[in-house]
Amino acid sequence: MPITARVIKVARGISKGALPAYIGISALLLPAVSSDAESKGESAESVAAASSAKISPEQAKQVAIGAVPGEVTDATVEKKLGKMVYVIEIVAQNGGAETDVLVDMDSGKVLGVER
Repeated sequence: MPITARVIKVARGISKGALPAYIGISALLLPAVSSDAESKGESAESVAAASSAKISPEQAKQVAIGAVPGEVTDATVEKKLGKMVYVIEIVAQNGGAETDVLVDMDSGKVLGVER
């Protein structure tokens, strides 16, 4: 049975007096439902950008390490400089300073470095 038919069947079985209570409870529960990406703190925009990227996060990490030697501590997708980019966080080997390397998701070029 299609979902809409099941919803209609359930709705018909609810008395008119109880319907507002069911609607109220449903409204309270809806905000708790989220996508897997949102539960990980990722925006829908960043997930879509990552899925259409021409280079992988691993390739972006290698490019970033080539520009700023060190250890990669995080890789995210963010909107910077007006476009979606990989933001690769690197901790320098010598001083431990953290640097963000912005890598273009399409070309794989370093667009900038934020210290």
